[in-house]
Amino acid sequence: MRALFLILITLSLHAAGYWTLTGLDKANIYVKNDVALLKPATVKKMKEKMVVMLESLGLKVKAQDSPTLMISLEDIENEGVHYIYLKLALGEEVQTFRADKTSTFALTYAGYDFIDTDEGEMDKDVLESVDFLLLQFKEHFEDDNE
Repeated sequence: MRALFLILITLSLHAAGYWTLTGLDKANIYVKNDVALLKPATVKKMKEKMVVMLESLGLKVKAQDSPTLMISLEDIENEGVHYIYLKLALGEEVQTFRADKTSTFALTYAGYDFIDTDEGEMDKDVLESVDFLLLQFKEHFEDDNE
């Protein structure tokens, strides 16, 4: 019985992320692309996917003084294989709980993916990875705002 209780507590702790998206009602989008071979149309499609996902959650996009939902892409190439590191992050101005209540910029959400691909499949594989990261964000947002 004690083991079952410990397993249930462990699973519930593992399921809860340490990011909080409660109360998020707007976000701007930004893509930082350091993958030279990625087509401009793919970057445009990534931005469109971000907007659609945010709007599907009821969030305002392109609002002044909003947090920024960013996708960052970095590429390492080795013998024709491209290793691409994708990061989806939400950055915003926050106030600390310090005595002076310092205002600072903080990442309040981050998700990561690492893919290997070749030049011919790169755009398709990157968009699949973006879908994966956006789905994780959406699920986390929905869980936090139930």
